[in-house]
Amino acid sequence: MRSTWRKLGLRGRLALSIGAIMVAAFAVVFVAVRAQMSNESAVIKREEAREPGKPETPPVKSDDGSAVSPIEDAQSDVEKTFFVVGGASLLAALLAGYLVATRTASPLRRFAATAAEVDAGDLTPRLETSGADAAELRTLAEAFNHMLDRLDHAFARQREFVSDASHELRSPLTAMRGQIEVLARQANPSAAEVRRVEAVVLREVGRTERLVEALLTLARLDEGAGPTVDEVQAGPFFRELADGPRAVESAELVEGSIDLDPDLIAQVVRNLIENAGRHAGPEGRVSLSTLTEGGSLVIRVDDDGSGIPAAERERVFDRFHRSQPSRDRVSGGSGLGLGIARSIVLAHGGRIWVEDSPLGGARVSFLLPGFRPTIRDLSPDP
Repeated sequence: MRSTWRKLGLRGRLALSIGAIMVAAFAVVFVAVRAQMSNESAVIKREEAREPGKPETPPVKSDDGSAVSPIEDAQSDVEKTFFVVGGASLLAALLAGYLVATRTASPLRRFAATAAEVDAGDLTPRLETSGADAAELRTLAEAFNHMLDRLDHAFARQREFVSDASHELRSPLTAMRGQIEVLARQANPSAAEVRRVEAVVLREVGRTERLVEALLTLARLDEGAGPTVDEVQAGPFFRELADGPRAVESAELVEGSIDLDPDLIAQVVRNLIENAGRHAGPEGRVSLSTLTEGGSLVIRVDDDGSGIPAAERERVFDRFHRSQPSRDRVSGGSGLGLGIARSIVLAHGGRIWVEDSPLGGARVSFLLPGFRPTIRDLSPDP
Protein backbone atom coordinates (compact mmCIF):
# COMPACT_ATOMS: atom_id res chain seq x y z
CA MET A 1 0.00 0.00 0.00
CA ARG A 2 2.80 2.40 0.88
CA SER A 3 4.67 1.65 -2.34
CA THR A 4 1.51 2.34 -4.38
CA TRP A 5 0.99 5.64 -2.53
CA ARG A 6 4.58 6.68 -3.15
CA LYS A 7 4.19 6.04 -6.87
CA LEU A 8 1.19 8.37 -7.09
CA GLY A 9 1.81 11.93 -8.20
CA LEU A 10 0.37 15.03 -6.63
CA ARG A 11 -2.79 14.80 -8.73
CA GLY A 12 -3.55 11.21 -7.71
CA ARG A 13 -2.79 11.82 -4.04
CA LEU A 14 -4.95 14.94 -3.85
CA ALA A 15 -7.86 13.28 -5.69
CA LEU A 16 -7.76 10.21 -3.41
CA SER A 17 -7.45 12.36 -0.32
CA ILE A 18 -10.50 14.46 -1.26
CA GLY A 19 -12.42 11.28 -2.10
CA ALA A 20 -11.56 9.71 1.25
CA ILE A 21 -12.67 12.86 3.06
CA MET A 22 -15.99 12.86 1.18
CA VAL A 23 -16.59 9.15 1.94
CA ALA A 24 -15.83 9.69 5.62
CA ALA A 25 -18.10 12.74 5.77
CA PHE A 26 -21.02 10.92 4.10
CA ALA A 27 -20.50 7.89 6.33
CA VAL A 28 -20.72 10.02 9.45
CA VAL A 29 -23.86 11.82 8.20
CA PHE A 30 -25.43 8.54 7.11
CA VAL A 31 -24.85 6.88 10.47
CA ALA A 32 -26.18 9.93 12.30
CA VAL A 33 -29.35 10.15 10.16
CA ARG A 34 -29.99 6.41 10.37
CA ALA A 35 -29.61 6.48 14.12
CA GLN A 36 -31.99 9.42 14.36
CA MET A 37 -34.59 7.69 12.16
CA SER A 38 -34.31 4.49 14.18
CA ASN A 39 -34.89 6.48 17.32
CA GLU A 40 -37.93 8.21 15.79
CA SER A 41 -39.32 4.84 14.67
CA ALA A 42 -39.04 3.45 18.19
CA VAL A 43 -40.77 6.51 19.62
CA ILE A 44 -43.65 6.24 17.12
CA LYS A 45 -44.16 2.55 17.88
CA ARG A 46 -44.28 3.25 21.63
CA GLU A 47 -46.84 6.00 21.13
CA GLU A 48 -49.01 3.76 18.96
CA ALA A 49 -48.87 1.02 21.59
CA ARG A 50 -50.11 3.46 24.30
CA GLU A 51 -53.23 4.46 22.29
CA PRO A 52 -55.69 1.48 22.30
CA GLY A 53 -58.31 1.39 19.64
CA LYS A 54 -56.26 3.41 17.17
CA PRO A 55 -56.10 1.65 13.82
CA GLU A 56 -52.66 0.39 12.95
CA THR A 57 -50.87 1.92 10.02
CA PRO A 58 -51.32 -0.41 7.06
CA PRO A 59 -48.09 -1.98 5.89
CA VAL A 60 -46.53 -1.01 2.60
CA LYS A 61 -45.49 -3.50 -0.04
CA SER A 62 -41.75 -3.37 -0.75
CA ASP A 63 -40.12 -3.93 -4.12
CA ASP A 64 -39.73 -7.66 -3.44
CA GLY A 65 -43.42 -7.98 -2.38
CA SER A 66 -42.81 -8.24 1.38
CA ALA A 67 -44.78 -6.03 3.77
CA VAL A 68 -42.87 -3.27 5.54
CA SER A 69 -43.96 -0.41 7.74
CA PRO A 70 -44.06 3.14 6.38
CA ILE A 71 -41.18 4.09 8.66
CA GLU A 72 -39.01 1.26 7.38
CA ASP A 73 -39.95 2.23 3.84
CA ALA A 74 -38.90 5.84 4.52
CA GLN A 75 -35.60 4.63 5.97
CA SER A 76 -34.98 2.56 2.86
CA ASP A 77 -35.68 5.57 0.63
CA VAL A 78 -33.28 7.74 2.65
CA GLU A 79 -30.56 5.09 2.38
CA LYS A 80 -31.00 4.88 -1.38
CA THR A 81 -30.87 8.66 -1.66
CA PHE A 82 -27.70 8.78 0.42
CA PHE A 83 -26.02 6.15 -1.74
CA VAL A 84 -26.96 7.88 -4.98
CA VAL A 85 -26.07 11.37 -3.82
CA GLY A 86 -22.94 10.10 -2.06
CA GLY A 87 -21.70 8.25 -5.12
CA ALA A 88 -22.28 11.27 -7.35
CA SER A 89 -20.58 13.56 -4.84
CA LEU A 90 -17.63 11.18 -4.58
CA LEU A 91 -17.13 11.17 -8.34
CA ALA A 92 -17.41 14.95 -8.44
CA ALA A 93 -14.91 15.25 -5.59
CA LEU A 94 -12.43 12.96 -7.33
CA LEU A 95 -12.73 14.93 -10.54
CA ALA A 96 -12.43 18.28 -8.75
CA GLY A 97 -9.42 17.05 -6.77
CA TYR A 98 -7.72 15.88 -9.94
CA LEU A 99 -8.35 19.20 -11.70
CA VAL A 100 -7.18 21.26 -8.70
CA ALA A 101 -4.07 19.10 -8.32
CA THR A 102 -3.34 19.47 -12.05
CA ARG A 103 -3.56 23.24 -11.80
CA THR A 104 -1.41 23.22 -8.65
CA ALA A 105 1.21 20.87 -10.08
CA SER A 106 1.60 22.79 -13.34
CA PRO A 107 3.85 25.56 -11.91
CA LEU A 108 5.70 22.96 -9.84
CA ARG A 109 6.53 21.00 -12.98
CA ARG A 110 7.68 24.27 -14.56
CA PHE A 111 9.86 24.94 -11.51
CA ALA A 112 11.30 21.41 -11.73
CA ALA A 113 12.23 21.93 -15.39
CA THR A 114 14.03 25.18 -14.50
CA ALA A 115 15.83 23.47 -11.63
CA ALA A 116 16.97 20.73 -14.02
CA GLU A 117 18.48 23.36 -16.33
CA VAL A 118 20.29 24.93 -13.38
CA ASP A 119 21.53 21.51 -12.27
CA ALA A 120 23.01 21.04 -15.74
CA GLY A 121 25.23 24.08 -15.12
CA ASP A 122 23.23 26.93 -16.63
CA LEU A 123 22.55 29.61 -13.98
CA THR A 124 20.72 32.00 -16.30
CA PRO A 125 17.15 30.50 -16.18
CA ARG A 126 14.75 32.01 -13.65
CA LEU A 127 11.40 30.83 -12.33
CA GLU A 128 8.53 32.63 -14.05
CA THR A 129 5.32 33.30 -12.11
CA SER A 130 1.96 34.84 -12.90
CA GLY A 131 -0.75 36.52 -10.89
CA ALA A 132 -2.81 33.32 -11.05
CA ASP A 133 -0.18 31.36 -9.10
CA ALA A 134 -0.66 30.93 -5.38
CA ALA A 135 1.11 33.33 -3.02
CA GLU A 136 3.21 30.46 -1.62
CA LEU A 137 4.42 29.56 -5.11
CA ARG A 138 5.33 33.18 -5.87
CA THR A 139 7.25 33.36 -2.59
CA LEU A 140 9.08 30.13 -3.46
CA ALA A 141 9.94 31.45 -6.93
CA GLU A 142 11.27 34.74 -5.54
CA ALA A 143 13.45 32.92 -2.98
CA PHE A 144 14.75 30.52 -5.64
CA ASN A 145 15.53 33.35 -8.08
CA HIS A 146 17.31 35.28 -5.33
CA MET A 147 19.41 32.21 -4.56
CA LEU A 148 20.29 31.84 -8.26
CA ASP A 149 21.27 35.52 -8.44
CA ARG A 150 23.63 35.08 -5.51
CA LEU A 151 25.10 31.88 -6.96
CA ASP A 152 25.56 33.49 -10.36
CA HIS A 153 27.30 36.46 -8.77
CA ALA A 154 29.48 34.20 -6.61
CA PHE A 155 30.54 32.06 -9.57
CA ALA A 156 31.28 35.16 -11.62
CA ARG A 157 33.41 36.51 -8.78
CA GLN A 158 35.17 33.18 -8.51
CA ARG A 159 35.93 33.06 -12.24
CA GLU A 160 37.19 36.64 -12.11
CA PHE A 161 39.31 35.84 -9.07
CA VAL A 162 40.87 32.78 -10.71
CA SER A 163 41.57 34.77 -13.87
CA ASP A 164 43.18 37.63 -11.93
CA ALA A 165 45.22 35.25 -9.77
CA SER A 166 46.47 33.41 -12.84
CA HIS A 167 47.44 36.69 -14.47
CA GLU A 168 49.23 37.90 -11.35
CA LEU A 169 51.18 34.65 -11.04
CA ARG A 170 52.00 34.52 -14.75
CA SER A 171 53.58 37.99 -14.75
CA PRO A 172 56.50 37.26 -12.35
CA LEU A 173 57.03 33.82 -13.86
CA THR A 174 57.26 35.35 -17.32
CA ALA A 175 59.70 37.98 -16.06
CA MET A 176 61.93 35.37 -14.40
CA ARG A 177 61.90 33.13 -17.44
CA GLY A 178 62.79 36.01 -19.74
CA GLN A 179 65.74 37.08 -17.60
CA ILE A 180 67.05 33.54 -17.29
CA GLU A 181 66.76 32.97 -21.06
CA VAL A 182 68.66 36.21 -21.73
CA LEU A 183 71.40 35.11 -19.34
CA ALA A 184 71.50 31.60 -20.84
CA ARG A 185 72.09 32.95 -24.37
CA GLN A 186 75.32 34.62 -23.26
CA ALA A 187 78.36 32.38 -23.51
CA ASN A 188 80.38 34.25 -20.88
CA PRO A 189 78.05 36.57 -18.95
CA SER A 190 79.76 39.20 -16.85
CA ALA A 191 79.46 39.26 -13.09
CA ALA A 192 77.43 42.47 -13.27
CA GLU A 193 74.94 40.86 -15.65
CA VAL A 194 74.60 37.84 -13.36
CA ARG A 195 73.98 40.08 -10.35
CA ARG A 196 71.42 42.08 -12.31
CA VAL A 197 69.52 38.95 -13.34
CA GLU A 198 69.82 37.65 -9.77
CA ALA A 199 68.27 40.83 -8.40
CA VAL A 200 65.40 40.71 -10.88
CA VAL A 201 64.69 37.03 -10.23
CA LEU A 202 64.84 37.44 -6.44
CA ARG A 203 62.47 40.39 -6.65
CA GLU A 204 59.99 38.43 -8.73
CA VAL A 205 60.33 35.37 -6.48
CA GLY A 206 59.58 37.54 -3.46
CA ARG A 207 56.57 39.01 -5.21
CA THR A 208 55.34 35.51 -6.08
CA GLU A 209 55.80 34.35 -2.50
CA ARG A 210 53.82 37.31 -1.18
CA LEU A 211 51.04 36.68 -3.67
CA VAL A 212 50.84 32.97 -2.77
CA GLU A 213 50.77 33.81 0.95
CA ALA A 214 47.97 36.29 0.31
CA LEU A 215 45.99 33.72 -1.66
CA LEU A 216 46.44 31.13 1.10
CA THR A 217 45.28 33.65 3.69
CA LEU A 218 42.17 34.43 1.66
CA ALA A 219 41.48 30.72 1.15
CA ARG A 220 41.67 30.07 4.90
CA LEU A 221 39.37 33.02 5.63
CA ASP A 222 36.90 31.95 2.96
CA GLU A 223 36.81 28.45 4.45
CA GLY A 224 35.64 29.98 7.72
CA ALA A 225 38.84 29.54 9.71
CA GLY A 226 38.14 31.82 12.66
CA PRO A 227 40.74 33.99 14.37
CA THR A 228 42.71 32.69 17.36
CA VAL A 229 41.70 35.28 19.93
CA ASP A 230 43.94 36.42 22.79
CA GLU A 231 43.75 39.36 25.16
CA VAL A 232 46.08 42.08 23.94
CA GLN A 233 47.13 45.41 25.43
CA ALA A 234 46.21 47.82 22.66
CA GLY A 235 48.73 50.59 23.35
CA PRO A 236 51.95 48.52 23.28
CA PHE A 237 50.61 46.31 20.49
CA PHE A 238 49.91 49.11 18.01
CA ARG A 239 52.95 51.09 19.13
CA GLU A 240 55.15 48.14 18.16
CA LEU A 241 53.44 47.91 14.76
CA ALA A 242 54.17 51.59 14.15
CA ASP A 243 57.89 50.97 14.79
CA GLY A 244 58.38 49.04 11.57
CA PRO A 245 60.64 49.51 8.57
CA ARG A 246 58.38 52.26 7.27
CA ALA A 247 58.52 55.57 9.15
CA VAL A 248 55.07 55.88 10.74
CA GLU A 249 53.94 58.71 12.94
CA SER A 250 52.32 57.43 16.13
CA ALA A 251 49.50 59.79 16.96
CA GLU A 252 47.15 59.19 19.88
CA LEU A 253 47.17 55.52 20.91
CA VAL A 254 44.59 54.73 23.59
CA GLU A 255 45.40 52.30 26.41
CA GLY A 256 43.29 49.29 27.22
CA SER A 257 42.76 45.62 26.45
CA ILE A 258 40.93 43.89 23.62
CA ASP A 259 40.46 40.31 22.45
CA LEU A 260 41.84 39.73 18.95
CA ASP A 261 44.12 37.57 16.85
CA PRO A 262 47.50 39.34 17.11
CA ASP A 263 48.93 37.84 13.93
CA LEU A 264 45.90 38.62 11.76
CA ILE A 265 45.36 42.14 13.08
CA ALA A 266 49.08 42.84 12.71
CA GLN A 267 48.75 41.73 9.09
CA VAL A 268 45.85 44.16 8.63
CA VAL A 269 47.81 47.09 10.06
CA ARG A 270 50.93 46.25 8.04
CA ASN A 271 48.86 45.98 4.85
CA LEU A 272 47.29 49.38 5.52
CA ILE A 273 50.66 50.97 6.33
CA GLU A 274 52.22 49.45 3.20
CA ASN A 275 49.32 50.63 1.07
CA ALA A 276 49.48 54.13 2.59
CA GLY A 277 53.23 54.22 2.03
CA ARG A 278 52.82 53.45 -1.67
CA HIS A 279 50.33 56.30 -2.02
CA ALA A 280 52.36 58.75 0.06
CA GLY A 281 55.68 58.09 -1.63
CA PRO A 282 59.16 57.81 -0.08
CA GLU A 283 59.04 61.27 1.49
CA GLY A 284 55.32 61.24 2.38
CA ARG A 285 53.72 61.03 5.78
CA VAL A 286 51.95 57.98 7.22
CA SER A 287 50.18 58.13 10.57
CA LEU A 288 48.74 55.44 12.87
CA SER A 289 46.25 56.34 15.58
CA THR A 290 43.54 54.71 17.69
CA LEU A 291 40.47 55.91 19.54
CA THR A 292 37.47 54.49 21.38
CA GLU A 293 33.94 54.55 20.01
CA GLY A 294 31.05 53.12 22.01
CA GLY A 295 32.97 50.23 23.59
CA SER A 296 34.90 49.53 20.38
CA LEU A 297 38.41 50.34 19.24
CA VAL A 298 38.90 52.27 16.00
CA ILE A 299 42.30 52.02 14.29
CA ARG A 300 43.12 54.67 11.65
CA VAL A 301 45.94 54.80 9.10
CA ASP A 302 46.39 58.18 7.34
CA ASP A 303 48.60 59.30 4.48
CA ASP A 304 49.24 62.54 2.62
CA GLY A 305 49.08 61.01 -0.84
CA SER A 306 46.64 61.60 -3.65
CA GLY A 307 43.71 60.09 -1.77
CA ILE A 308 41.02 57.74 -3.00
CA PRO A 309 38.03 59.05 -4.99
CA ALA A 310 34.65 58.65 -3.31
CA ALA A 311 33.42 56.38 -6.12
CA GLU A 312 36.31 53.98 -5.48
CA ARG A 313 36.10 53.74 -1.69
CA GLU A 314 33.99 50.60 -1.65
CA ARG A 315 35.67 48.93 -4.59
CA VAL A 316 39.19 49.24 -3.14
CA PHE A 317 38.33 46.29 -0.88
CA ASP A 318 37.60 44.06 -3.88
CA ARG A 319 40.27 41.51 -4.62
CA PHE A 320 42.81 42.51 -7.27
CA HIS A 321 41.30 45.97 -7.52
CA ARG A 322 43.58 48.97 -8.03
CA SER A 323 42.33 52.50 -7.57
CA GLN A 324 44.85 53.65 -10.18
CA PRO A 325 44.88 51.14 -13.05
CA SER A 326 47.74 52.94 -14.76
CA ARG A 327 50.19 52.02 -12.02
CA ASP A 328 52.33 48.99 -12.71
CA ARG A 329 52.14 45.94 -10.49
CA VAL A 330 55.56 46.48 -8.98
CA SER A 331 54.57 49.74 -7.32
CA GLY A 332 50.91 48.92 -6.92
CA GLY A 333 51.19 45.50 -5.33
CA SER A 334 48.92 42.58 -6.09
CA GLY A 335 45.67 44.29 -5.14
CA LEU A 336 44.91 41.81 -2.36
CA GLY A 337 46.01 43.76 0.70
CA LEU A 338 42.78 45.62 1.37
CA GLY A 339 40.69 42.59 0.45
CA ILE A 340 42.56 40.52 3.04
CA ALA A 341 42.19 43.34 5.57
CA ARG A 342 38.42 43.42 5.11
CA SER A 343 38.10 39.63 5.46
CA ILE A 344 40.13 39.64 8.68
CA VAL A 345 38.21 42.56 10.18
CA LEU A 346 34.86 40.95 9.32
CA ALA A 347 36.05 37.70 10.92
CA HIS A 348 36.59 39.71 14.14
CA GLY A 349 33.04 41.10 13.97
CA GLY A 350 34.18 44.58 12.92
CA ARG A 351 34.00 46.78 9.85
CA ILE A 352 36.43 48.74 7.69
CA TRP A 353 35.98 51.88 5.58
CA VAL A 354 37.79 54.67 3.71
CA GLU A 355 37.41 58.44 4.16
CA ASP A 356 39.36 61.65 3.66
CA SER A 357 42.44 62.14 5.80
CA PRO A 358 43.34 65.40 7.58
CA LEU A 359 46.83 64.90 6.13
CA GLY A 360 45.35 65.45 2.68
CA GLY A 361 45.31 61.88 1.41
CA ALA A 362 43.23 58.87 2.42
CA ARG A 363 42.31 57.49 5.80
CA VAL A 364 41.55 53.79 6.15
CA SER A 365 39.86 52.96 9.46
CA PHE A 366 38.64 49.71 10.94
CA LEU A 367 36.62 49.04 14.07
CA LEU A 368 37.03 46.11 16.47
CA PRO A 369 34.38 45.46 19.15
CA GLY A 370 34.96 44.59 22.79
CA PHE A 371 37.53 47.21 23.81
CA ARG A 372 38.11 47.65 27.55
CA PRO A 373 39.86 50.96 28.27
CA THR A 374 42.33 51.27 31.10
CA ILE A 375 40.88 53.23 34.01
CA ARG A 376 43.42 55.64 35.38
CA ASP A 377 43.80 56.06 39.12
CA LEU A 378 43.06 59.74 39.75
CA SER A 379 43.12 59.52 43.54
CA PRO A 380 45.64 61.94 45.19
CA ASP A 381 48.89 60.52 46.46
CA PRO A 382 48.94 60.03 50.24
